[in-house]
Amino acid sequence: MKISTPIITLLVGVVLAASLLISSMSAVSAKKAALAAASASASAQATAAGTVSAAAPSQSASSAASPSASTSPGFVIPPHANYDGKVQGNAGSVAIVVHDTFAIAYYCNGSTQEAWLKGTPHNGQLSMTGKNNATLTANYALGHARGTVTVDGISHVFSIIAVHKPSGLFQSIAVVRGATVKAGWIVLADGTQVGSLEPDPNSATPSAATAPKLDLSTLTADDGGTTIVATPIDAETGSGF
Repeated sequence: MKISTPIITLLVGVVLAASLLISSMSAVSAKKAALAAASASASAQATAAGTVSAAAPSQSASSAASPSASTSPGFVIPPHANYDGKVQGNAGSVAIVVHDTFAIAYYCNGSTQEAWLKGTPHNGQLSMTGKNNATLTANYALGHARGTVTVDGISHVFSIIAVHKPSGLFQSIAVVRGATVKAGWIVLADGTQVGSLEPDPNSATPSAATAPKLDLSTLTADDGGTTIVATPIDAETGSGF
Protein backbone atom coordinates (compact mmCIF):
# COMPACT_ATOMS: atom_id res chain seq x y z
CA MET A 1 0.00 0.00 0.00
CA LYS A 2 1.33 3.38 -0.83
CA ILE A 3 1.59 5.93 1.97
CA SER A 4 1.11 9.54 1.05
CA THR A 5 3.86 12.09 1.65
CA PRO A 6 1.92 14.20 4.21
CA ILE A 7 1.40 11.19 6.44
CA ILE A 8 5.09 10.31 6.29
CA THR A 9 5.97 13.85 7.20
CA LEU A 10 3.55 13.73 10.16
CA LEU A 11 5.02 10.47 11.43
CA VAL A 12 8.55 11.83 11.24
CA GLY A 13 7.47 14.87 13.25
CA VAL A 14 5.87 12.69 15.93
CA VAL A 15 8.99 10.56 16.27
CA LEU A 16 11.22 13.65 16.51
CA ALA A 17 8.99 15.24 19.14
CA ALA A 18 9.03 12.02 21.19
CA SER A 19 12.83 11.92 21.02
CA LEU A 20 13.11 15.53 22.19
CA LEU A 21 10.69 14.87 25.06
CA ILE A 22 12.64 11.83 26.25
CA SER A 23 15.94 13.78 26.09
CA SER A 24 14.42 16.65 28.04
CA MET A 25 13.07 14.30 30.74
CA SER A 26 16.45 12.59 31.06
CA ALA A 27 18.18 15.95 31.50
CA VAL A 28 15.71 16.99 34.18
CA SER A 29 16.17 13.69 36.05
CA ALA A 30 19.96 14.06 35.91
CA LYS A 31 19.72 17.62 37.24
CA LYS A 32 17.43 16.53 40.07
CA ALA A 33 19.85 13.72 40.98
CA ALA A 34 22.76 16.15 41.01
CA LEU A 35 20.84 18.58 43.21
CA ALA A 36 19.88 15.76 45.59
CA ALA A 37 23.49 14.60 45.83
CA ALA A 38 24.68 18.13 46.50
CA SER A 39 22.03 18.59 49.17
CA ALA A 40 23.01 15.32 50.84
CA SER A 41 26.68 16.33 50.80
CA ALA A 42 25.91 19.71 52.33
CA SER A 43 23.79 18.07 55.01
CA ALA A 44 26.59 15.64 55.87
CA GLN A 45 29.11 18.50 56.11
CA ALA A 46 26.75 20.47 58.35
CA THR A 47 26.29 17.46 60.59
CA ALA A 48 30.05 16.93 60.81
CA ALA A 49 30.59 20.61 61.59
CA GLY A 50 27.95 20.43 64.29
CA THR A 51 29.68 17.43 65.82
CA VAL A 52 33.02 19.23 65.87
CA SER A 53 31.40 22.36 67.31
CA ALA A 54 29.72 20.28 69.99
CA ALA A 55 33.02 18.63 70.86
CA ALA A 56 34.95 21.91 70.98
CA PRO A 57 33.14 23.37 74.01
CA SER A 58 33.75 20.14 75.86
CA GLN A 59 37.46 20.39 75.15
CA SER A 60 37.42 24.07 76.05
CA ALA A 61 35.61 23.33 79.29
CA SER A 62 38.12 20.62 80.08
CA SER A 63 40.98 23.02 79.43
CA ALA A 64 39.35 25.67 81.56
CA ALA A 65 38.88 23.20 84.40
CA SER A 66 42.47 22.05 84.39
CA PRO A 67 44.04 25.10 86.09
CA SER A 68 41.58 24.85 88.97
CA ALA A 69 42.22 21.15 89.34
CA SER A 70 45.97 21.64 89.31
CA THR A 71 46.00 24.55 91.73
CA SER A 72 48.29 23.43 94.54
CA PRO A 73 46.95 23.56 98.07
CA GLY A 74 50.50 24.52 99.07
CA PHE A 75 49.61 28.20 98.49
CA VAL A 76 47.09 28.20 101.35
CA ILE A 77 48.45 30.15 104.33
CA PRO A 78 47.52 28.30 107.55
CA PRO A 79 46.80 30.22 110.77
CA HIS A 80 48.52 27.45 112.78
CA ALA A 81 51.51 25.45 111.57
CA ASN A 82 54.56 23.55 112.85
CA TYR A 83 57.57 23.24 110.55
CA ASP A 84 61.01 21.74 111.03
CA GLY A 85 63.89 20.25 109.12
CA LYS A 86 67.60 20.47 108.42
CA VAL A 87 69.27 23.49 106.88
CA GLN A 88 71.28 23.10 103.69
CA GLY A 89 74.61 21.41 104.22
CA ASN A 90 73.32 19.65 107.36
CA ALA A 91 74.79 22.46 109.46
CA GLY A 92 71.97 22.26 111.98
CA SER A 93 68.19 22.19 112.09
CA VAL A 94 65.50 24.83 112.32
CA ALA A 95 61.93 24.75 113.64
CA ILE A 96 59.20 27.35 113.11
CA VAL A 97 55.87 27.48 114.94
CA VAL A 98 53.14 29.85 113.76
CA HIS A 99 50.13 30.43 115.97
CA ASP A 100 47.68 33.11 114.85
CA THR A 101 49.56 36.45 115.03
CA PHE A 102 52.75 35.20 116.68
CA ALA A 103 55.64 32.97 115.63
CA ILE A 104 58.56 31.29 117.43
CA ALA A 105 61.60 29.77 115.74
CA TYR A 106 64.60 27.85 116.97
CA TYR A 107 67.89 26.98 115.32
CA CYS A 108 70.55 24.71 116.74
CA ASN A 109 73.36 22.49 115.55
CA GLY A 110 73.23 20.17 118.54
CA SER A 111 76.23 21.70 120.24
CA THR A 112 77.75 25.16 120.05
CA GLN A 113 75.21 27.17 118.06
CA GLU A 114 71.61 27.89 118.92
CA ALA A 115 69.16 30.77 118.83
CA TRP A 116 65.55 31.45 119.79
CA LEU A 117 63.71 33.92 117.57
CA LYS A 118 60.33 35.62 117.64
CA GLY A 119 58.25 37.55 115.14
CA THR A 120 54.83 38.35 113.70
CA PRO A 121 53.57 36.45 110.63
CA HIS A 122 52.14 38.56 107.82
CA ASN A 123 50.52 37.15 104.66
CA GLY A 124 52.70 34.06 104.66
CA GLN A 125 55.93 35.92 105.42
CA LEU A 126 58.10 35.92 108.53
CA SER A 127 60.74 38.37 109.72
CA MET A 128 62.09 37.24 113.07
CA THR A 129 64.83 38.33 115.46
CA GLY A 130 66.68 36.88 118.44
CA LYS A 131 69.61 37.60 120.76
CA ASN A 132 73.05 38.42 119.39
CA ASN A 133 71.59 39.70 116.10
CA ALA A 134 70.09 36.38 115.13
CA THR A 135 67.57 36.76 112.30
CA LEU A 136 65.23 34.60 110.27
CA THR A 137 63.28 35.49 107.14
CA ALA A 138 60.94 33.01 105.49
CA ASN A 139 57.89 32.43 103.36
CA TYR A 140 55.50 29.78 104.59
CA ALA A 141 52.35 28.08 103.34
CA LEU A 142 50.43 24.86 103.82
CA GLY A 143 53.03 22.09 104.00
CA HIS A 144 56.33 23.96 103.77
CA ALA A 145 58.46 26.96 104.78
CA ARG A 146 61.53 28.32 103.01
CA GLY A 147 64.01 30.99 104.02
CA THR A 148 67.30 31.91 105.71
CA VAL A 149 68.36 31.91 109.34
CA THR A 150 71.47 33.75 110.52
CA VAL A 151 73.14 32.84 113.82
CA ASP A 152 76.52 34.09 115.04
CA GLY A 153 76.97 35.85 111.71
CA ILE A 154 76.56 32.62 109.70
CA SER A 155 73.58 32.30 107.34
CA HIS A 156 71.87 28.99 106.63
CA VAL A 157 69.32 28.44 103.86
CA PHE A 158 66.48 26.05 104.60
CA SER A 159 63.45 24.43 103.01
CA ILE A 160 61.48 22.58 105.67
CA ILE A 161 58.17 20.74 105.91
CA ALA A 162 55.11 20.85 108.12
CA VAL A 163 55.23 18.27 110.93
CA HIS A 164 52.86 16.83 113.48
CA LYS A 165 53.23 15.23 116.91
CA PRO A 166 55.44 13.74 118.14
CA SER A 167 57.69 15.79 115.82
CA GLY A 168 58.13 19.49 116.46
CA LEU A 169 59.76 21.96 118.83
CA PHE A 170 60.25 21.49 122.59
CA GLN A 171 61.64 23.77 125.29
CA SER A 172 62.66 23.54 128.93
CA ILE A 173 63.70 26.19 131.42
CA ALA A 174 64.85 24.66 134.67
CA VAL A 175 67.20 25.12 137.59
CA VAL A 176 70.02 22.62 137.44
CA ARG A 177 72.64 22.55 140.22
CA GLY A 178 71.59 26.03 141.30
CA ALA A 179 71.77 27.58 137.82
CA THR A 180 69.00 28.33 135.34
CA VAL A 181 69.37 26.45 132.07
CA LYS A 182 67.33 26.68 128.89
CA ALA A 183 67.18 23.73 126.54
CA GLY A 184 65.62 23.33 123.14
CA TRP A 185 64.96 20.23 121.05
CA ILE A 186 63.87 19.84 117.43
CA VAL A 187 62.32 16.47 116.66
CA LEU A 188 62.36 15.83 112.92
CA ALA A 189 59.78 13.93 110.88
CA ASP A 190 61.95 10.79 110.84
CA GLY A 191 62.20 10.79 114.65
CA THR A 192 65.73 12.20 114.74
CA GLN A 193 66.19 14.86 117.42
CA VAL A 194 68.76 17.59 117.80
CA GLY A 195 69.03 19.83 120.85
CA SER A 196 71.19 22.43 122.48
CA LEU A 197 71.35 23.76 126.01
CA GLU A 198 72.22 27.20 127.35
CA PRO A 199 73.84 26.94 130.80
CA ASP A 200 73.01 30.60 131.46
CA PRO A 201 70.28 31.96 129.14
CA ASN A 202 70.41 35.38 130.80
CA SER A 203 74.03 35.94 129.86
CA ALA A 204 74.76 38.63 127.29
CA THR A 205 76.95 36.13 125.45
CA PRO A 206 75.33 32.77 126.12
CA SER A 207 77.23 29.63 125.28
CA ALA A 208 75.68 26.38 124.14
CA ALA A 209 76.23 22.68 124.70
CA THR A 210 74.57 19.48 123.56
CA ALA A 211 71.21 18.93 125.23
CA PRO A 212 70.50 15.57 126.88
CA LYS A 213 68.23 13.22 124.92
CA LEU A 214 64.54 14.00 125.29
CA ASP A 215 62.22 11.13 126.19
CA LEU A 216 59.16 11.83 124.05
CA SER A 217 56.92 9.53 126.08
CA THR A 218 57.49 11.48 129.31
CA LEU A 219 58.80 14.77 127.87
CA THR A 220 61.70 14.64 130.29
CA ALA A 221 65.49 14.59 130.01
CA ASP A 222 68.23 13.71 132.48
CA ASP A 223 70.79 16.49 132.84
CA GLY A 224 73.56 15.05 134.99
CA GLY A 225 71.17 13.41 137.42
CA THR A 226 68.65 16.24 137.39
CA THR A 227 65.37 15.64 135.59
CA ILE A 228 64.24 18.52 133.44
CA VAL A 229 60.75 18.70 131.98
CA ALA A 230 60.12 19.88 128.43
CA THR A 231 57.10 21.73 127.08
CA PRO A 232 56.01 21.37 123.45
CA ILE A 233 55.73 24.60 121.52
CA ASP A 234 52.74 23.64 119.43
CA ALA A 235 50.83 25.69 116.89
CA GLU A 236 47.56 23.81 117.19
CA THR A 237 47.16 24.15 120.95
CA GLY A 238 49.14 27.34 121.45
CA SER A 239 51.26 25.54 124.04
CA GLY A 240 54.55 27.29 124.86
CA PHE A 241 53.45 30.71 123.56
